[in-house]
Amino acid sequence: MTVVAGVAYWLAGMNPFDAIVHALTSIATGGYSTSDQSFGRWEDNGIQWLATLFMLSGTLPFVLYVRFLAGDRRAFFDRQVKSLLGLLAVSVGGIGTWLAASGQYGFEQAYRYAAFSVVSVVTTTGYAVTDYGQWGAAIVGVFFLLTFVGGCTGSTSGGIKIFRFEVMAVMLRVHFLRLLYPNGVFPRSYDGKPLSDEVIGSVVAFLTVFLVCYAVITVVLLGLGLDFLTSASGAATALSNVGPGLGETIGPAGTFASLPSAAKWVLSFAMLLGRLELFTVLIIFLPRFWRG
Repeated sequence: MTVVAGVAYWLAGMNPFDAIVHALTSIATGGYSTSDQSFGRWEDNGIQWLATLFMLSGTLPFVLYVRFLAGDRRAFFDRQVKSLLGLLAVSVGGIGTWLAASGQYGFEQAYRYAAFSVVSVVTTTGYAVTDYGQWGAAIVGVFFLLTFVGGCTGSTSGGIKIFRFEVMAVMLRVHFLRLLYPNGVFPRSYDGKPLSDEVIGSVVAFLTVFLVCYAVITVVLLGLGLDFLTSASGAATALSNVGPGLGETIGPAGTFASLPSAAKWVLSFAMLLGRLELFTVLIIFLPRFWRG
C-alpha cells in the first residue's frame, strides 16, 4: 500500500523524494511532511484527494485487507468500517456545506478541504492544507471532538478508536431500555455477537483512565502558563496522537516550538501514553509490577 501511494503521488506531480516521504507518512498515518505548508503546498492534480484516500486506507483494520485478498468480498462491510465512514460522511458533508454556503471557498475546494481536514484528524495523521481554526468557532468545536475519535482497531491510527465508542453506545442503549422496561431482557451484542463482561469492562476502564489522564495533563499544562485552548487541545492531540492542536500557537498553521520545555516533556509523555494505549505505560509505575 505504501508503494502504491508513492507511485500515485509521483504520477500526480510530486518529485520522487516527496512522493516516497509522503507515502511513508500517509499509510502509517504519521503525518510528517517535507514542507511547512504540509499538503497545502500541492493544490493541483488531485494530490490532496489522493492523500485523503491513502489516510483513510491506513485507518481501516488491516486484517480486513487480508480477508479480502483471501476471497472474502464482503470483508469491508465490517460494522467498524461502516460506523467510521458514516461519521466521516456526516462531518465532511456538514463542514463542506458550511464552507461553500458561507462563501469562504468554491464548491469543490470547500469539500476537498473539509474531507482532507476531517480525515486527517480522525485518522490521527495530522496533515494540513489550511488553518481550519479560521473556519469559525463551531467548526473548531467539531474538530476538537473529532480529535478524540481515532480510527478502527487493528489500524495504524491512534485515538480512542471507533470500536470503543460503539461498545459504549451498546451499553447506553441497554441501560436506557432497562430503565424503561425493568423486567425486560436485553442482550448486549456487537455485530451480531454477544459482548462479554471482559470486553465491556476493558472499554470502561480504558475510557475512564483516558479521561483522567486527559484532565490531569490539561491542568498541568495550564499550570505551566499555557492558555486553556492550547492546554485542552494540546492534551487531546498528544493523547490521541493526532499532531496539530487548536489555536494560534499549536493549530494547523502553528508549531509546538514556542512552548516551554516543561510542557514539551509533559506532551512527550502524553504521546507515549496514547500510542501505547495507557495501561502499558501506567502499569510500570505500580510497585507490584516490579515485585513480580
